[in-house]
Amino acid sequence: AAALALASKLEVGEGAAVEIAALKGAAGGEGVIASAVGMIPPTAEEGVPTVAELQVAFDQSYNVGRQAAMVPEGRAGLEGQLMGMVFAKLSVPPSPEAVPTSEEEGNVTDGVLSLARKYVQVGDLEKAVEQLNKLKGQAAYVMNDWKSKAADRVSTERALKVIKLECALLNKELV
Repeated sequence: AAALALASKLEVGEGAAVEIAALKGAAGGEGVIASAVGMIPPTAEEGVPTVAELQVAFDQSYNVGRQAAMVPEGRAGLEGQLMGMVFAKLSVPPSPEAVPTSEEEGNVTDGVLSLARKYVQVGDLEKAVEQLNKLKGQAAYVMNDWKSKAADRVSTERALKVIKLECALLNKELV
């Protein structure tokens, strides 16, 4: 029952401090469920954004990330930021199928962001986070908050899968 209560809270993005504590108590200090509960990020006590919420939030982060990617090297001040905004508005993002792999082919950071966007749109947050881990500089900085929330959702979903599977196996043994 504690596992179901935890899953229902976390799946909708609600805080689950009470449910996490209850499941920790029920699972004891050892075993698969206790280990899986340990995989749940501390932010889950307050609530972890759902995939749908992260998809909506990514659009704004993506735009800011593109602007940061377009800031000319060595121009991090206000002038560079304004140039980045203009360049981001005037340039067309690369297609996820034709992402540049070197600066000679185009803006690699913009390509990474386009691939991450594709993965977010299909709900594959794990691959999106992998792509965002490749970012450097200002683009990495501005995407860090979204990436952290997405990584928390990925960890939460992994833990929930393990908990549900273990509960199903325990229930099967009882029958």
